[in-house]
Amino acid sequence: MNPKHLLVWATAASLLCVPAVAQKCKNKNKNKIPTLPAGILSATPQVVQTGTYPTLSWYIAYPSNVGDVAVVTPPASIELTESNTYVDVRAVGIGVTEAVPSGSKENIPAELRISVDGSNYSQLIYGNNSVVDPTHSLFTKKLKKGTTINFGGRYVKDGAWTEFYTGKNPNFQIVALADGDKIPTSFDLQQSGKMAEYVKPYVNSDGTVKVGPMSLLVMAEFGGSDRNHSSFDYQDAVFLMNFSPKNNNGHGNNIDGVDSSNPGGGRGGPNGAVDPSGNIDDEK
Repeated sequence: MNPKHLLVWATAASLLCVPAVAQKCKNKNKNKIPTLPAGILSATPQVVQTGTYPTLSWYIAYPSNVGDVAVVTPPASIELTESNTYVDVRAVGIGVTEAVPSGSKENIPAELRISVDGSNYSQLIYGNNSVVDPTHSLFTKKLKKGTTINFGGRYVKDGAWTEFYTGKNPNFQIVALADGDKIPTSFDLQQSGKMAEYVKPYVNSDGTVKVGPMSLLVMAEFGGSDRNHSSFDYQDAVFLMNFSPKNNNGHGNNIDGVDSSNPGGGRGGPNGAVDPSGNIDDEK
């Protein structure tokens, strides 16, 4: 049997919890959902005759949900609990609206900023929803255990910046929500008819968040501070925060799906796209 076939077979068996010969499946917790297996596979003997079977042994380890690599202190203060964790941030949508005598004003520019380990807040994106590209990574970095991450934002009103809110604001202006968490509006956003199109793919019918096990949906309200008002809907800025362990096959900046430093990748990376993080080898 070709060793490559063994690797594919063992990986599939590990995901399906199918025992391989005398080896028992390592992952039996049905509440844990590995998105990518990573580990070591060995076969004894390595060369077998037709009609005989090797004994496979493997160790598979992968954080199955965001709680394995980070802790969120409400509303949205994040601290990593595992070293060598990659953090990737992508915008989902920007939709600040403002009440005016004629109705409402839309397409108002806003900005999102990030602070790592208490540093000054650095701008990730500025503009209205027309500048949002969910396939583009705004921030990609490998961080160590104990690293803290916070977000902040604001928008432009009458030519001036509004108040700057952060994920530490006690009024919950910015919240970080994991899969299954309820969006903390005073009303059912899902049933209100006010949900923005860019938010819909991330919300279940019961109003809970629908993201991957290694992701957080970060939602911000910049336009008001009255949490009981129907306009306090956390749709002014929405972005996705993804976590993963080292996952680049030793070639560097592969967390965003493309890798300009990956030899043989061609045209910017494994999927032929332009590397949004540039020629930076995150592995170093």
